[in-house]
Amino acid sequence: MVRLITMGRDSRVLVVEDIPTIARCIEDSFNCDRATDGWDAIEKLEAHAYDAIVIDTDVSRQSGFGVLTYLREEVGDDLSSVLILTGSDCDDIRKRVGESLTVVGHDEAVDEIRRALK
Repeated sequence: MVRLITMGRDSRVLVVEDIPTIARCIEDSFNCDRATDGWDAIEKLEAHAYDAIVIDTDVSRQSGFGVLTYLREEVGDDLSSVLILTGSDCDDIRKRVGESLTVVGHDEAVDEIRRALK
């Protein structure tokens, strides 16, 4: 069962990103687990609880959108600790995933995760 937990000193972030340089920027700033594709992300979500989840929309094998669908089925619509990461137009992605989710470009990810974890 997936559950999102509240911020604490041992906070943990799941980063669903297949581009190593982008993932490293996030990993250098937070205690992270990394999934390089959608299926890997779902396996990690089933095994661990996370304070925040960063999902790139363009990962392979069950896209980031598939991971988001999985989360909605398991957790519901309260996904305030989920951040959608994209190299595409943020407004287009926001229309697709819903206005309640935070959608950021790759270059904004670390600052947005910090804000989400406060």
